[in-house]
Amino acid sequence: MRKFCFAVIILLQLAAVGCKRAPDAAAPSSLVFVQKKFDKSVPGCGDKQKREEPCVTFRVSWVEATSAASDQARTRINAAILASLQPMEAPRGFADEAAGVAEDYQKFHSEFPESEITYFVRRTADILLSNASMLSVEVTEEEFKGGAHPNARRTYLNMNPSTGQDLALTDLLRNGALPKLTEVAEKRFRWEREVPEGKKLSESGFTFPDDKFALSKTWGVSPRGLLFHYNAYEIAPYASGPTTVMLPWNEIRDLIKKEAGLVPAGS
Repeated sequence: MRKFCFAVIILLQLAAVGCKRAPDAAAPSSLVFVQKKFDKSVPGCGDKQKREEPCVTFRVSWVEATSAASDQARTRINAAILASLQPMEAPRGFADEAAGVAEDYQKFHSEFPESEITYFVRRTADILLSNASMLSVEVTEEEFKGGAHPNARRTYLNMNPSTGQDLALTDLLRNGALPKLTEVAEKRFRWEREVPEGKKLSESGFTFPDDKFALSKTWGVSPRGLLFHYNAYEIAPYASGPTTVMLPWNEIRDLIKKEAGLVPAGS
C-alpha cells in the first residue's frame, strides 16, 4: 500500500511539472525605478532681460533602477541606460558633455554674433514595458548644433530583468518564426506608408537592401505588441521622416514563445 501511495505521489509531481504554466505577461517585475534628471543651460537662458541672444540647453531625463533581483542585474541595467544616453565620442558624464556643448556654442556665437541659432540637446530614457520577463526601455534623442535641421533618433534597450543581460529578437520568437514576422511587418509598413502591395519599395522612395523589406534592428516591446522603428535617413531621406511599425499581439501571438511571457491573456 505504501509503495502504491509513493507511486501516486511521483505521478502527481510529474504531472505538475508537465503542466507548468508559461510566465504571465501581467506578472510584476522585481525592478523598482526612480526618475533622474540633468539640466544645464547657459546662465540667463530663457530670461530676455538678462540674456537677449539665443541660448544653449542640455537636458537629460532617465530611469534608474534602485532595486532588482540582484545587485549585478541592477548595475548592468543602470550602466546600459546611461551608456545609451551618451554618444561614444562624448566625454563621460553629462556635466562634461554639457560643458563641451556650451563651449562650442560660445565659439560659434562669438564668430556669428547676429545668428539666432539656438543649440539644444534633449535625451530621455523611459520604460516602455517592465514585467517579470522583459524590460524594454525607449531612448529618444533630439539635438541641434547648427546645420539644416535638428537631428532626432530613437533606440531601444531590451533586457532580461532578472539578469540585466540583453535580449535578442530571436530570444522571443518560436523557431522558424522570423520570416513570418517579417511578412506581417511588411504589410503593416506598407499600410503605414501607403505603399500598395506589389509595388516596389524603392518606387516609393525607400532604400532597403536589394529592394527587399527588412525588419529594423531598432525594436522594442510594449504592452500592445512589438515595435520596429526606422529612424530618419535609415531607409529614406530626412524629408520622409521616421517610421514606426506596431505589430499587435493578436496578430503575432503564434510567433512568440510562450515562455517569453509577453503575450497578454486574451490577445
